[in-house]
Amino acid sequence: MASSDGAALSPTGAAPDRFLLFGLAALTAFVSSLQWNMISVALPDVLDDLDAPLRWVGWVITIFTLMQAVSMPIAGKLSDELGRRNVFAVGMGLFVASSLICAVSPNVAVLIAARALQGISAGALITSAYGIVGEAFGDGRAQAVGLLSSIFAMGQVAGPNFGGLVVDSFGWRYTFLLNVPLGLAVVAGAVILMRPGVRPKSGSIDLAGAGLLAAAVTAGIFALTEMAQTTVRPNMLLIAGSFVAAGVLGYLFIRREGRIAEPIIDLQLLKQRDFLYVNVLDFFYGVAFLGFVAFVPLYAATAYNMGPTETGLLMTPRALLVLAASALTSLFLARTGYRKPLAIGFVLLTITLVVLSFGIHPDDLDRLGISGFLFLAAVVGVSGAALGVSNPATINMAIELAPERIAAITGLRGMFRLCGAALGTAVIVLVASRAPTTAQGLEYSFMGLAVVTVLLLPLVRLVPDGRGGPGKSGSGSRTQED
Repeated sequence: MASSDGAALSPTGAAPDRFLLFGLAALTAFVSSLQWNMISVALPDVLDDLDAPLRWVGWVITIFTLMQAVSMPIAGKLSDELGRRNVFAVGMGLFVASSLICAVSPNVAVLIAARALQGISAGALITSAYGIVGEAFGDGRAQAVGLLSSIFAMGQVAGPNFGGLVVDSFGWRYTFLLNVPLGLAVVAGAVILMRPGVRPKSGSIDLAGAGLLAAAVTAGIFALTEMAQTTVRPNMLLIAGSFVAAGVLGYLFIRREGRIAEPIIDLQLLKQRDFLYVNVLDFFYGVAFLGFVAFVPLYAATAYNMGPTETGLLMTPRALLVLAASALTSLFLARTGYRKPLAIGFVLLTITLVVLSFGIHPDDLDRLGISGFLFLAAVVGVSGAALGVSNPATINMAIELAPERIAAITGLRGMFRLCGAALGTAVIVLVASRAPTTAQGLEYSFMGLAVVTVLLLPLVRLVPDGRGGPGKSGSGSRTQED
């Protein structure tokens, strides 16, 4: 089957090439998901090895998330206009180069810069991979894209365990170094299997808007990072200036997006009440769900003295419950609508956060004859069920408001959610840095996130329910969880 632009298939265009292309995209999906989950397990070792304060190590996660959020809509448009192979191969090349720099970073500043490049490349790879599979499989794209999405979920299962073994056996730097041979193999496959087809340009790409958005969010998060300073008194003038800069840059971004023909964020969509509610919910969903998940391994290490291998095993029940709950919820989504799964997911996450915020540590559990590992695995597993129940609804509810604009809506959803995750990460780092111990700070953060999830429950009543309207089928699209 030939692709629509000739970019996806090999020169022969033979049907078997579709499955080679799927394998290429699947390997990319697995590597990117594996990387995300391995670095969370490696975070405690990064802290120790680079002798860096938590407020800067938090940027290792934050900057990746932020750059991925900003690059995804840009990369998607570039992929449409310059050809899948070009953007895919360049994105993977950048991923390999940035991974190598991460692996040899002499200090946290170099690591953060390299992670920024890695985030940009991840945004390009995700959008290109879905584009390649969608074009190669034509009428069967729904099944192929759904299967590709499951590969990301497999990375969630394998990442923590594999990452824990790698960190324990070789050190955290190898969690990045392993990307190099895998990435080079993918680049070679892309060059061999895909043609560099180019589509006619369909419009401009708002690079200036992307820059304003990235600068605005970065300035705000930098201010929070400076507030987390504990070795010396925080520079209040610098903090105030950074917040002002964030506000001014944010205003300029919104003003620009409202005046150009092809903005990154379509403000006309956000003026519609349903879209506004959905994206506000997605933003705080990112704050609560993704912010919490990023720091579970660090909490296990500081509060329960777990090593990387134990921490990796700890995350396995959570990943398996995400898969099981997501599949089960998707089957009944047409019957339940979107609001019930969302409410159930937020309630389950609130329970998880409240229990962890109590600071029940191994000594307390020993007196009860309960294993600390099993207790924490069970509690964190509930958060996996929460994510699995709520995620199908959050993915579908915005898309089915206007399925003919799926690209714009998917870009909005991803950007709001990832920006929320970046903010959530920064706030958690701030609280953990100012607390007497890192474990106590994380417990305070978990209670704060529990408050956020409770406050989101009234908003759930305002989002589209999906029953009896466009979302009646409840099948929708499945995308990677950011």
